[in-house]
Order: sequence, then structure tokens, then C-alpha cells
Amino acid sequence: MSAEAQRVDSMAAGAEVADAFNRAATPALGLQLWQRRGFQVSALLAVVVVGAALAGNNLLARQYTPDAAVRQYLNALQSGDVTTAWAQVQVSSPTAPVTAALTDRAAFQAALGAAKPDIKDFSIISTTNIDPSTASVDFNYDTSSGTKQGKFIVERSGQTHFGLYPVWHVVLTPALLQVTLPKGADGVSIDGKAVAAPAGSQSTIAVLPLAHKVQFNGTTILAPETVTVDAAFSLGQAVTFQPQLTADGLAKAKAAVRAAFAVCAQQTSPNADSGACPQTIGYSFSGSGNWKLVGDPTQDMVVSFDKDMNAVATGHYQMAFAYAESGVQGVMHTPGSGGYSAPLALGPDTITATSIQPIDGLPALTRPAAATDQAAKALVGQAFRRCAVVRAQFVADCPQELISLADNVRWTLVGNPLSGASVSFDPNSGQYTVSGHFLMTVSYDFFGSADSGTSFNTTYVAYLFWNGKSLQLVTISGGN
Repeated sequence: MSAEAQRVDSMAAGAEVADAFNRAATPALGLQLWQRRGFQVSALLAVVVVGAALAGNNLLARQYTPDAAVRQYLNALQSGDVTTAWAQVQVSSPTAPVTAALTDRAAFQAALGAAKPDIKDFSIISTTNIDPSTASVDFNYDTSSGTKQGKFIVERSGQTHFGLYPVWHVVLTPALLQVTLPKGADGVSIDGKAVAAPAGSQSTIAVLPLAHKVQFNGTTILAPETVTVDAAFSLGQAVTFQPQLTADGLAKAKAAVRAAFAVCAQQTSPNADSGACPQTIGYSFSGSGNWKLVGDPTQDMVVSFDKDMNAVATGHYQMAFAYAESGVQGVMHTPGSGGYSAPLALGPDTITATSIQPIDGLPALTRPAAATDQAAKALVGQAFRRCAVVRAQFVADCPQELISLADNVRWTLVGNPLSGASVSFDPNSGQYTVSGHFLMTVSYDFFGSADSGTSFNTTYVAYLFWNGKSLQLVTISGGN
């Protein structure tokens, strides 16, 4: 082979090698960039990353919305998580002047520790944007007494999370508790925190809108009392106490009322008109006399507290008025009885009663089992026999009368005055009456001449009281 031919063959072989190398190093002209496998994998990864970022952003964004703040707050209340719950709220100022305010974090923790909120479950209903920084969130919540509706105002603060997401706070408006303590009380505590509430007047105490335990502190006179108040979703309410006297307090109250009646018994007027005593004979009488208390006026006494937390003792009294009347032999007696009301002044360990007024409408008295008709009639029968032996025209506490000028008067009881008599009991006054007819003949001297006749009165009414142990006769009045 010639040198020229060899050179041509060598060049051809080199061209084939170069062409093969170029085909391996250069992609086919028909395959686009986006069709390459490596590019597709990279693009898919980029889509996944962007999608994850968007999903994460949406998730975070949903955590920083008005309804999310409410949801986190209610969840924290259910679980008793003070830290999380407190982080979701801001407390506004009370809507009115207050005596004391328990609205800080310590008060929040004390309230949750004293009384867990009655929230079993809840669901957000709607969110209404009031303005760019304020929203209203409505929700339902299940309680032990059924499903209720609630609403929170939520405000946007100037803070953000991660520099992007706004911070929303549930606005808590303090509830105003109206607390009235009776005079002599030793203050009040709310969720274990003592509150400076003056006794004898109403106090307004601002508390967080949660459930609270209000403790009415006891004394030797007043028993302690605890009241649970649900102030959730409430702007204000009165705390209703039911004060009760201790055993020592009740004993002192009874002693105070007895002492006041002892003062009333010193009155000489038949009809007390000073406003300090309740007794009256029920009709006009110009004379004077002496009152005597019959039985114990505190036997049925009850101590209660009015709307202003003033202590008042009520019960029934029985008194007899003794007086002298011209022409009547002996001391006359007239009953006075009924209901009474005595305001009580309570101190830390003392009770006084300075006045007693008559009152109607008290619970009816129960007739004692021992106060039988037979016992009442027996007393009246004995009194008639005593009346018959008195030698006078007019005899105190006896029904007979002789209307004549007479001397040497002698009475004789004829028959049984209890035959056909009736016995009644007045549950409003505690007074017993025995009513019937009687016959008494009389012998007397008229200007030196013997004469005779019968009593001007032929009917009678006997008045009796129960003194706590037995019946006591006050008087027998006569009629014709």
C-alpha cells in the first residue's frame, strides 16, 4: 500500500473515533432540558419544599388568630393550666369603682385552684372582625347543667410571633361582686384571699370572670359560711349570704331579748307607745299599773337577717297588766300578747337588743300537748270557787257583779260553770280562752234590810297563758 493510501485510511479511522466520542459527549438534539431526569428530580424536590413551607405557614397562621386564642384559653381552663391560660388574656379595668380588686395572676391561680370552671367541652361558632385589631368570638360550651353560649372580645396586641404572626389576647372584664356583711362580722375571703370589706355596709369587689369560693369568716357570734359563685360571663352579681348564729350567739341573742323585755316590764302604761316595747291591753285606759312577763318570750324566737344584713329576732310574748280600779276588791289583770320583732346589734362577741316592736304575720304557734281542754277548765273551775267566797260587789279577775248599793255581800255558785264551756287557742298570740255561762246568787244588805238576787253578768271569758310548763290563768271577765 502506498504511503498516500495509508495516510487516507488513518485519517478516516481518526474521524470515526472522533465522531463516536462526540456522540457520547453531546446529547441528542431531540431531548429538552425539562425532560432530563436530573432536572425533574430537582424540580419535584423544590415543589415539595415550597408546599411544605406553605402548609407550615398556614398552620402557624391558624395558631395566631382570635379564635385560636379563645380555643387555647378554654383548653387551658379545662385542664387547669394557669400558665397557658394567663398567657392568653389581658385584664381590663373594672367598669365601676370597687372596694377591692382581685384581678392579677395570683388571683387567677387562686380562683382556678379553689373552683374548677364548669366547662366539659366547647366549640367555636363564629368570629366577627370588629376592626383590624378587635374581633368577637362566639362559642358554645357544655356544663353540668347543659349547653350554654359565650362570647369573648379578642384584641390584637403590638407583639408578633416570628416577626410575622400577630399575638391576640382574650379580654377579661372583671365581674363585680356585691357583698354585704352584717355588723359584727369578721370580714370575707375570696379564694383564700382576705378582702378588706367593712361590716354593716355593701362592698363591691372586682374579680376575674371565673368560679370563686367566697368565705364568710365566722366569729363567736356568727357561724362561718362558704358560697360558690360562678362569675364566668357575668358583669356583676350579688353574693347572697345566709348568716347563722352559733350556739353561743343564739344564747346571747336570747339573753339580750329577755333583758329588753325586762325593761319593758317596768313600764306603767297599759299601752306602750314609745316604740320601744310591744305590749298593749288593746283598749284605752287612763290609769297606770304594772306589767309582768308570763313565760319565756324566746321559746319560739328565731333570728334572721334582712336585706341589709341586719339581725332581727322575732317571736311571741305574753304579759299581764295589773292595775287597781275604784270599787273593785283586789288587783285587776288584763292579758297582752302577740308577735314581736327586736333588732339586734351584733358585736364581735356581744349582742344587744335596744327596742322591741309588735309585729303580725309570724308563723303560727303550736299548741303544747300538755295544754289540754281539761287542764284549762280545771283552772277556771278553781278560780270560780275562789271568786264565790269573796264578799264584795265587784271582785278582781272574777265575772260576777252586783249593781246595787249593798253591804255584807255573799255569793253562792250554782251549778257547774264548766258545763258546756268551750276552749280555744289563738296561734297568733298564744292565748287560751274558756267561754261559757255561769249562775251566781247573791245575798246582801240594802240600807240595813236583807236582800238577794243574782249576778248581773251571766256569761264569762277566762284568759290563760302557757308559761312553758303549765297553764296560767290571767283573769275571768264577765258579760251579760
